[in-house]
Amino acid sequence: MRVVVIRASIELRRQNREQLRLNELPVAQLSALLGNINRDTKKGKPFTMKDFAIFADHEEQQGNLPPVAAAVAMQLRHEEKCPPLLLTVWDQVLASLKDDTKVPLRRALRTDDDSVWVLAPSWEGDNIRGGLVLVRGRVSGEVVLRDLDKPLLRYGAVVPERKGFGWVEAGCLLLSSEI
Repeated sequence: MRVVVIRASIELRRQNREQLRLNELPVAQLSALLGNINRDTKKGKPFTMKDFAIFADHEEQQGNLPPVAAAVAMQLRHEEKCPPLLLTVWDQVLASLKDDTKVPLRRALRTDDDSVWVLAPSWEGDNIRGGLVLVRGRVSGEVVLRDLDKPLLRYGAVVPERKGFGWVEAGCLLLSSEI
């Protein structure tokens, strides 16, 4: 029993830190931009987002997305169908790319209002595991997801509740629900 409580506590701390890291990314990007605008070009190298990210684990940050999700993200960006929230983790997308990765037949699922995106979905029984799940706003509970390429295909899923106004998570499991 004690081991279960300790593991749950460790997982909760990890999730809280990850949420803080995701919430600070847009601010870190803007801070790097402002720092580079006001930087003396003769001194040192340009600032990066990592210089202003307090909660980021820089060793862990690079390349932790599934390569198939990164390939789908690149394809969506090329087709100008990319959700804006994806740009907050674009460095990780680029670091996760591999040349030999094939894009799956089901590239992405999304809600009609584009508040929830699931890139590179795979099915585990009736449930959907997202290669990368992007949620804009405070969305939780049951949602209807449509296939990006075949909009008549619909899937019911339960989005977990997370703190903050939007979140991005690799490998998130969405439980199935009735449509």
